[in-house]
Amino acid sequence: MKKVFLLLILPLLMASCVSSKVYKDLQGKYAEIEFDNSQLRKGNDSLASANQVAENYLQELQSQQKALQIKAQEQAADLEGMRSRYNDLNQSYEYLLENNNNLLANNQRENKKLVEKLNTLQNDLARKEDSLRNESDRLGKLELAVQSREARINELESAIARKDSVVAEVKRSLKDALLNFDGKGLTVETRNGKVYVSLENRLLFPSASWTVQEEGTKALQDLAVVLAENPDLNVMVEGHTDSDEFNGRTAVKDNWDLSVMRATSIVKIITANTGVKKENIIAAGRSEYVPIADNESPEGKAKNRRTEIIITPDLSELSDILD
Repeated sequence: MKKVFLLLILPLLMASCVSSKVYKDLQGKYAEIEFDNSQLRKGNDSLASANQVAENYLQELQSQQKALQIKAQEQAADLEGMRSRYNDLNQSYEYLLENNNNLLANNQRENKKLVEKLNTLQNDLARKEDSLRNESDRLGKLELAVQSREARINELESAIARKDSVVAEVKRSLKDALLNFDGKGLTVETRNGKVYVSLENRLLFPSASWTVQEEGTKALQDLAVVLAENPDLNVMVEGHTDSDEFNGRTAVKDNWDLSVMRATSIVKIITANTGVKKENIIAAGRSEYVPIADNESPEGKAKNRRTEIIITPDLSELSDILD
């Protein structure tokens, strides 16, 4: 309004030839009015923009309000449904509670029996657990015993293997040493973990004598070399006769005496300056009582007239393990 008024009066003033001072004042006021008008237009534009934002926000709030109203209506419906279900559940609970009380009252005796049975089962279980614990302890001790026995068995097997190795080596050495007498009434074999050197009397003794012949002495000396190289061997020299009666006129009266004298003669040759330990040798006479053939024929009697040298490895290791 101020701008319009000034525009109307400005020509009039100018036409009236106003003074330059008044004119300048009016121009200054006009500039101020123009500046104020510009600021008002800017403020009006800002207010219009803010108004548009406010209207948009109002519309958004109105939309949210409608959505909340719809949600509130839905929640009210849900609440009503939940109240209905709650009432139904409450009635069912009351019904079940009443039935449960009836069942508890009716089944009290059965429950008591079940409790008693449970107590009995628990007692039985406790006894069985004790029994199982005792059995477990027993099995544990048994397992230790088995392990110990297995260790001893392994040790025994190792010792037996070493013994068998010694026996095999002794047999081989004797076969090599006595090879020249093969087929002359001398045999070397193993039986029951021992080496048996069997010498027929035709190689060793004249009939009815206990003096060893030259060839038999040579065989015994070769055998002694092997025994001297194995000082841990135990030797049993057994004399055997046939069943023919021996009637001696000296201290040797019968087959017992003859078998012992022959064994003793052999022992003396084996231990005479050969290095063989005398404490490891036993002389024994078996007479006619351990025959290997019948005594009904000359051939059978010849086989029975023999000397067996039984060589046994040192068994002290086995004895220690067994003890």
